[in-house]
This record gives sequence, structure tokens and C-alpha cells, in this order.
Amino acid sequence: MIGKTLAHYEITALLGRGGMGEVYRAHDTKLRRDVALKILPRELSGDLERTARFEREARTLASLQHPHVASIYGFEDTGEVRFLVMELVEGENLAQRLEHGRPPLEEVERIARQMAAGLEAAHDKGIVHRDLKPANVMLDDEGNAKILDFGLARAWFGDPADESNLANSPTITAGMTQAGTILGTAAYMSPEQARGRNVDRRADIWAFGVILWELLTGERLFEGETISDTLAAVLRAEPDWSRLPADEAPVLCHLVERCLVRDPRQRLRDVGEARLLLEGGSASASGLSIPAMGVGPAPSDAPALRRGRLLLGLAGLAGLLLGVSLAWFGLRAVGPTEVPVLHLMIPPPPGTEFALASTSPGPAVLSPDGRWVTFTAVDAGGIARLYLRQLDREEAVPMPGTEDAAYPFWSPDSAFIGFFTPNGQEKLSKVAVAGGPPITLCPAPNGKGGSWNEEGTILFAPSHDTGIARVAAIGGEPAFVTELAEGDDSHRHPRFLPDGRHFLYLARTAESARMHEIRVASLDGGESHTVTMSECQAEVSAGHLLSAREGILLATPFDLRSFETVGGGFPIVDRLLVISSGAAAASYSVSATGMITYQTGRSQSERILQWTDLDDGGRTTLPISGSLAHPKLSPDGRYAMIEVGEDSEEDDDLWLVDLEAGLRTRFTFDSGSERAVVWSPDSRFVVYTTGEEESSRLMRQEIGGTAGAEVVFENAEVQVWAMSIDSTGQRLYLDRDEGESGDIVWMDLRDPSELHPLRATEVDEGGAVISPDGSWIAYHESSANGWDVFVMPADGGPRKWQMSTSGAVWPRWSPDGSVLYAIGFNGGIIGFPIERSGDRPVVGSPRKVATILSPDAGGSNFDIDPRGKRFLSVVDDPTMKEDTSFVHLVTDWRRGLGR
Repeated sequence: MIGKTLAHYEITALLGRGGMGEVYRAHDTKLRRDVALKILPRELSGDLERTARFEREARTLASLQHPHVASIYGFEDTGEVRFLVMELVEGENLAQRLEHGRPPLEEVERIARQMAAGLEAAHDKGIVHRDLKPANVMLDDEGNAKILDFGLARAWFGDPADESNLANSPTITAGMTQAGTILGTAAYMSPEQARGRNVDRRADIWAFGVILWELLTGERLFEGETISDTLAAVLRAEPDWSRLPADEAPVLCHLVERCLVRDPRQRLRDVGEARLLLEGGSASASGLSIPAMGVGPAPSDAPALRRGRLLLGLAGLAGLLLGVSLAWFGLRAVGPTEVPVLHLMIPPPPGTEFALASTSPGPAVLSPDGRWVTFTAVDAGGIARLYLRQLDREEAVPMPGTEDAAYPFWSPDSAFIGFFTPNGQEKLSKVAVAGGPPITLCPAPNGKGGSWNEEGTILFAPSHDTGIARVAAIGGEPAFVTELAEGDDSHRHPRFLPDGRHFLYLARTAESARMHEIRVASLDGGESHTVTMSECQAEVSAGHLLSAREGILLATPFDLRSFETVGGGFPIVDRLLVISSGAAAASYSVSATGMITYQTGRSQSERILQWTDLDDGGRTTLPISGSLAHPKLSPDGRYAMIEVGEDSEEDDDLWLVDLEAGLRTRFTFDSGSERAVVWSPDSRFVVYTTGEEESSRLMRQEIGGTAGAEVVFENAEVQVWAMSIDSTGQRLYLDRDEGESGDIVWMDLRDPSELHPLRATEVDEGGAVISPDGSWIAYHESSANGWDVFVMPADGGPRKWQMSTSGAVWPRWSPDGSVLYAIGFNGGIIGFPIERSGDRPVVGSPRKVATILSPDAGGSNFDIDPRGKRFLSVVDDPTMKEDTSFVHLVTDWRRGLGR
């Protein structure tokens, strides 16, 4: 081709070859400029449909004009050759630059910033690159980045969902004969691309993160000897985060982490957020963050009364707030007797509720400097995230990337907020008040509170059954500083004392359901000793120890040398909101100078039993409440067995509910949790699961009489949960968990020594329930939506039929088998009409029946009445929410609340 002329373009040199054709340097004789020509592969140029689609896409791409995107000038067709005319970018591509080694941080920041800007401009026009990689990023002679080949993957090969395009990808062109088109270079593919699924701009964000990793480490993130090996690494390999230069560029490193989340729903959603972060200054500076949350410093020259508005309380209302007047700040230099005591109310943001669930609450917490408050709130879609409120501003703002945050706590300089994300992420993180993505510090399977000292040490409770651990505020390997003593079941809610070495923590014991020991310990070692008893965490403020008894917050003088209380305590808050006795936490926080936030009311762990009519949606509430979960109705419709949390949210007992009388009686009394109940067909006995985390026992117990429970099956190495039983009462279906994934097995109760798998599969599955006629098993299985409901033959085998297509779990059959109910991911109960066609089920159009609780990993929170007219469910007690106050803020509890 060199030396030839195509239209009015004189080809002068070959620039490169790839799966998407050859690229040549050419001279435009009309406009007298050098350009790049990308020639359509000859084997594809005769495809008229593909060529027409490419021309349409090329017109769209030509509308994208940005200084960091190589422009497309046009599409030409000479009759024999079809080619794209593009801007010629002189220099080297990023892959060539990386051959010289890791670039300096200043260069990495510039490249990242410019790439983010180019990606944002394309995404704003609905254009997704789909093949972003170092070879498609050019660096001009001045080192500025330009992204090449935007959208050409789609232009060349069409919609990835079109299976006719199977073997033709821009860079992977052989051996790809499975369903779905895989586009992109293997090492830079997003997981959804590697699976051959439809992709959106989040695939570009993943690739952007992979490229940043390579720029920061000088090493490729995903590599393998073959394409299959590389794709396997993309799908499963966990990056070695320690390879990132977190000390040199913490913000850039944790931007990488936000991009490299395998679940696209949890990934950084908008590259514009990254661009804002990168344009804020030096991305290697630890203090960099986005100032885009509108929470800058308060103006100091405005009169105090003009800087906020205090609303008076109205009868019958918990309180209203438009803005917090911080005369406290403006008058801080005046003697304490001259500072007015303010008592204000902070509501949740519009359209949200405070997130105060028992297992992972996010109560309001004051910053040490008294300027901010942070809390977790849940929006109408059920998404919980951290919100930040500057106290002289009228509104709280959500903090991006903090979904599912729990137990927030502050850095001593009020610059960062630490928090836990237990739901599937299981980590301790921090986020800058000024903005920016969260930074992961270390694993925390089920975090229960933390504290941060001036020396950069964080104390935290990693889980519900551990001691207190320490970790550096920049992240690292945690180490335990307390050990569970005999009788302890957990240590939680650490709080540093003013010297930064000693700390308080709550020791929850197996003997006490409500009151717990508050102990003091030291980072320097030595024995801990008990200071007092409390229902919840203890705090120190203005020389007093704050603790709670019977819902009353008490203040007791506290000696910071002997670490002992001095004299008696006095009440400062009545009806303090204690977030269940199991969580051992309360919604209050204090500053060293005496500011306090608190809420009053009842714990949101309170739930009720409710009947819902399947035809008209009418509801009837049963007079039973508490920490209820997972009702299972007896086949005769007389009883329900429910799990009730008594001593803690981790230990449940079974209670038998007489549905006619509305009374409940305790059914199991052993320590630990009894769960996953299955009724016998004649309603005479139940089978349930009990045991520890990595082992389990199946127990059989009669409903009537005085006989105790008998062990049906026990295994120290495998967990099983009873799910369903057939009409003979002999074949029991179970979920089995051996660590990596779950599967469905069955046992014969006449010979329960052996577990029989229903089918051989590596897919995670569970929740098996047999149909009324005994022919099918309904269950949930991991899918592109997270989980979906399927049906398979009762005897197992490879055949299966998908029922749900938008995500659902925990199926339940109607008594006649004509409807399959399940819980959707929005908490709604969905009904799927089922008809029989030979030996296979045919599903009709689904119908949303009602809204209950969100999906629960531990089991279903509803069950169908044997008469088929209604269902029984566990729902939040609505009166509990009405009883919970807004957040109270008092600027000095000693004068505003004390004696």
C-alpha cells in the first residue's frame, strides 16, 4: 500500500497492524495535512451490512471532538478499499512508553487526568470505547495523551449480544467459539466483557483502572500463558494491592481500587468523578480530594444569626431543621458562660431514613472539631450510604462510594471518616471529608466500631466474635490488641482516651443479654480492667464517662489518671435509642468539649408478623414483635416456626407461634443459633440446623410431647441447612456449603448418613423447595443478575429452566403448584405463573404481589399459607420508625442536658 493513493490520500508509511486492520500514515492532498488511515480488513470489506453499520457508527464517532481523543475525519469507500480517516498523533503509544519502565508520578497523574477527560467526553455522547488498552493511547511529542479507536469495536463488530459476530474481535480472533462475543484485549477486558455480556461505559472504567495499575506499578495486572489463562485471571484473580505505591500516591491507588470492582454495579459509575479528583491538584498528595460536595469552610465574617436558622419545635412533631446556626463557632473565643446553648434537630435528607438496622447501623457521629456530623441513611431504593452535614449548612450531601457503610468514626483532625462495609465487601475503609473515592485499609468481615488517634493508629472490632485490632491509618496488616477472655463472645466499639494510648471498649459476654462490661486497656499491653456496665458503647467527654442503663444515658465523673469513675452518675438523655441489645450500640456521640448528638426511640430491629392477602393485598398484623426472621408455616396451617434473635443478632432461637391464638412459645433453648426449619408433611415434627460457622448438625424434634431434639446428621467439615421435604416425609433437601460455593443435596431420613448431590455443577445454588406434586425443584442460582430462580427435575440432572430474569431468590410454591413466588432484589414478592408442557414448566408473565423486606442471605422472610389465599411475612414495625426521633444536637450537654 505504501506509495499508493486512495482517493486524495497519499500513503507514505505503515504505522501498525492489528485485529481491526492496518493503519497507515498518509498525506491529505486537499487539506495538505498528514492523517492516519485505518483500512477495513479485506475479508470484511465485502460485507455490505457490516460496512453500512460501520459507516453509520463512523458518523457518530466523528462528532466526538476533544483535545484528548484522536479525531475521526471521515469514512471513505473507493469501491475496492474502505477506510477510516483519522487524526495523526505523532509520538509513541502508552504500551511503548511502558517498555521504558514505570513513569514518574507527575507523568502518571497527567496521563490519567487526560485519559479521564477524554473518556468523559465520549461517555457524555453515549460512546463507549470497548477496547481501551495502552496501545490505544498515544502520547504526543509533549507527552499529552490522546485516546485512539473510540467505539471502533462496536463499529466493526456490532452489538456484542449478536452471536453471529462470535469469532471476530479486534484483538482476539481465534478460538472464541463459545456463545457471546468477547471484545477487547484479554488483559484489559472487564469481567462482563470476558463473559461475553453486553457492556457499557463501566467496562471502560475497568480498563482505565487496569491501565492506571500498570502506570503505577510498571507491571501488567492480568497475565497468563494463554488467552484463556488471562481471561481466567480477569474473572477470578484478586489483585495484589500491596504492589500499588499507596504511600506515594494514595489517592491514585485507591481510585484504581474503585475502578477494579468486578461487580459493575459497585464499580465507579462515572469517569467524570475520577476526572474531578485528578484535576483537583497533585493526586499523590494524601490530602487531595474532591471539593465538589459543596462543603467548604464556613464563612467567618457573617453574623452568627444570619449564618443559620433555628426552627422551633411544633407540638406533635419530632422536630424540624432548616439550618444549624453555629453561633457556637462565631462566639467560641468568648468565655463559656457567654456562649448560648443551642438545642437543634437534624432530619434525614429528603427521601431517606436514618439507617439504624441492628447488624450494620450508621448512627450520627460528630467530628472532633464540632463542625460536621456524618451518618448513614437509606434512600427509597433501599441503598444506604454515608451522608455528610456541615453544621452551618442546611443540607446533608451523600458521599460517593460509601454504599452499605456502617459504624462511621472520625480521624482526630476531622479530615477523614472511617467506616465498615460488611455486606459482601467486608472491609474497613476511610473517605476524605473534602471528597474523593474511599480508601480501603484492611479486611473487616463484620466490623463493629472504630476509633482513631493522633499518631495515626486505628482501633477497630473486625467482626462480631473477635477482640479489638489495630491498623495504621494508611492501611496495612491488622494486629489484635485484646483477646477474648473466658465468657466473652466479642469486644467492640473501642474509643481512644485523650492520651491516645489507653482506650475503652465494650466486652459483650455470653451471660448477659443486655448489660455489658466497659473495660479500659492500653496499646502498650498489660491487663484490662472493668470500669462500669453499660447497654452500649461508652464515650468520654468533658471529664465524664457516658454510658447507658435501661435506655437512660448517664454521665459519671471520670479520672483520666486512674481510669476509674469518681462518684455517682446523673441522667442526661431519657429513652436513648439503643440499637438492639445484640449490637450493643446506641445512637449518640460526643466531642471532647461537650457537644453531643443523640436520638431517642426504639431499635429498628423490631419486626412484626403480618398476613397479606394474595388477591387484594389486604394486611392483618399479628400481636407478635421482636427480632423476628424466616417464618415457616406448618402444612396444616395452624403454626408458624420463626427465628427470634434474643441475646444477640448472631444467636437465634426457634419459637413456635400458634396462629389462631396469636401466642408464641420458645421451642429451642441451646446456645448458638437454630435456623432453617422444615416441617414434616403431617406437621408432627420439624428438622432444623444448628451448629458453628464451619460445621453443622441437623436436629429432629417433635412439636408435641416432652421428648428433646435428636441428632439426625452431624459433620464437622461441612455446613448444611434444611430446605424442603417431600410428601413422604423421608427425602430431605438441603443446601450444602463447602467453602467455595453452595450446592443442593438430599438425604433419606431413614438412612441419613449420606448426602446425595442433585447434580454436578460449579454454579453457586441453594434455596431448594420441592413442588407439591413432587416433580420439580425450584431454587436460586448465581447469574448475571446476582441470583435468579430456576426449576429442575426433582431427581436432579443437567436440565433446568430459568424462571426469573431480573434477579430473585428464595422461591416458594403455591399449594397447587400453579404459581412460584420469590423475592426480588427490591424486596418485592413476585409471582411467576407456571404451566406444565409435557415434563417441563412454562413460566408466564411475572406479577409483583407485595413489598416486604429486602432479600436476606439467611433465608426467606415469607411463606405461603397452605390454603393458598395469603402469605405470612416478617416486616419492619412501622410504629418503631414513627417513634424514632430526628438527630438532636446540643452544643454543651453539661448545661443543656446535665443537672
